[in-house]
Amino acid sequence: MRTRPALALLLAAAALAGCTSTGSGSPTDGAAARGWEPDDALQRADRALDTDDSTLTVIDRNAPHVASGMNATFDAPGSKPYRLDITCDSYEVTHLTLELTRGRSKHTRELPCGAREAQRLNIPAGPPVTATITPTKTGTTGLIVWRFLTLDQQEVQGCEDALGHCGGPA
Repeated sequence: MRTRPALALLLAAAALAGCTSTGSGSPTDGAAARGWEPDDALQRADRALDTDDSTLTVIDRNAPHVASGMNATFDAPGSKPYRLDITCDSYEVTHLTLELTRGRSKHTRELPCGAREAQRLNIPAGPPVTATITPTKTGTTGLIVWRFLTLDQQEVQGCEDALGHCGGPA
């Protein structure tokens, strides 16, 4: 009869040992076990957007599914600079291609999915800017989360014009 308690203790220890993780700490660890959840994805994306503590005024924001893509035009009047903060959260897509267009000027960049910080693209005041991401195949899970905002000139960091190809290929 003493075998049963020892066996139960052994099984419990084995079950607990299976619960330990040797993952990388990546937000996508365990994705296959728990699946992609839109609410969790939106929280991760909002954290990526909120890593900046600048004084800013959000003008517009949205969170379309990656299967819907993105096609948004932003007015940029006045003299204050604008910024597009954008991120992607998906377990099925590693990156998306973002195209920014203003008049005849176009700039294409890779948008990694699952990054801990959003891409921050400075846009000077001027004519409207269109941001486009081609939709992924139907049924692909994931979100594109973006916000368009204005900020004070002294808070502009890095490239002052995402359409100006600062230091990158034209």
